[in-house]
Amino acid sequence: MTTPRVVVIGGGITGLSLAFTLQESARRLGAPLALTVVDAAPRVGGHAWTTRANGFLIEAGPNGFLNREPHTLALVEALELGARLVEARPEAKRRFIVRDGRLCQVPDGPATLLTTPALSWRGKLRLMGEPFAAGPPAGVEETIHAFATRRIGAEAAEMLVDAAVSGISAGDSRRLSVGAQFPLMTDMERDHGSLVRAMFARRRQGTGPSKLLSFDQGMGTLVGALADRLGNAVQPDSPVLAIERTGDTWRVTMSGSRTLEADHVVVAASARAAAPMVGVLDGRLAAALDRFEYAGLTVVALGYRATDLPRALDGYGYLVTRPEGLASLGVVWESSLFPGRAPEGAALLRVMMGGSRRPEVVKASDEQKVTLAQAELARVMGIEAMPRHVSVFTWPGAIAQYTVGHFQRRADVMDRLGRHPGLWMCGTSYDGVSFNHAVKSGRLTAHRLADRLWGDRRPVDGA
Repeated sequence: MTTPRVVVIGGGITGLSLAFTLQESARRLGAPLALTVVDAAPRVGGHAWTTRANGFLIEAGPNGFLNREPHTLALVEALELGARLVEARPEAKRRFIVRDGRLCQVPDGPATLLTTPALSWRGKLRLMGEPFAAGPPAGVEETIHAFATRRIGAEAAEMLVDAAVSGISAGDSRRLSVGAQFPLMTDMERDHGSLVRAMFARRRQGTGPSKLLSFDQGMGTLVGALADRLGNAVQPDSPVLAIERTGDTWRVTMSGSRTLEADHVVVAASARAAAPMVGVLDGRLAAALDRFEYAGLTVVALGYRATDLPRALDGYGYLVTRPEGLASLGVVWESSLFPGRAPEGAALLRVMMGGSRRPEVVKASDEQKVTLAQAELARVMGIEAMPRHVSVFTWPGAIAQYTVGHFQRRADVMDRLGRHPGLWMCGTSYDGVSFNHAVKSGRLTAHRLADRLWGDRRPVDGA
């Protein structure tokens, strides 16, 4: 039996999930597989990276995932990590925004909607009229801001939705496509004619709010388990320069003139990173990949003595509304979410900065970023004390931006890929920007590739 050769380019959570899922399919079949995962960075995991310093457990990227995606839960189960899952404390459901320089609790139900200072009375009444809002305009791909303004009013769109979008995707709600970025919203409107009616219907069906999960030692736990199971198949410090086709064989050229030959090549890196790799192979594919946009993000983690904080960290944290003019998109009160994130008597906060609102912040020095983060924490929370620990993580192209036209851009890439059998692309550039989306994209691609390699013999797993 010929041993299929598969090269996965990109050792982030998409590439690792894909490689492990494919490896497990081969193992259960008893089928041979020559698998290699290459990544340009000196370590794998991409943005999912957990560090430990001065007693603090710090996430460089995502701090958890929602329990609504079966592919992520199936991956956790396959890695036997279920016992290490931890659920965010109940206080995490309480979230705040900054409006007019002060923290205002975001309404999470009828009672808090009536009392919250996050919206004026006019804004509250307009939001309550959501079931009677006009339907979607025909033949128009709406932005998130336009959709929210139409359904819940201009004030709620600006103060709640725009702030949430910046916190989730570091993007601009006035440019992002609601159908691409938040398809659940458009599905709810289509199926029920109202977001409010859809939420009541979901509750009747037993679909309650999702739970935020992480691991006892942070999100790096999952990355470490995947890397351990893949073993020598993982090759960090291996930047790819070109992907070429020679007869029936794919050739991947890396720095130092190293090459790998493969029957299938899966690019699980960003579209931006993939573009130069395929420039010689297919200039039109490279051009299509270059049309995707990204927003950079800086994470400044600050550890304090708990007694140095003027207020209790009684929630998830806060998002910053656009009119405030701050460089911070939001602040997560990490030590209030999960146990073990800070030493006894200490607190850990992560300040998210930059994004599409303030792209220049990502290019500043680490010292400038820390100074700015501390100044804005002092302005919003009144924290004047010096932190006992500081970490800075900068991701220049952190999050893909699904601006209007995303569906066509994705279709253009997939159309060109159809001309190159054996070349695959997946990940958050195309299939959703969340951690769950990254895992799902990798695993679904692994299933499709396994079908191509082994057909009906492929075992079916939990998702």
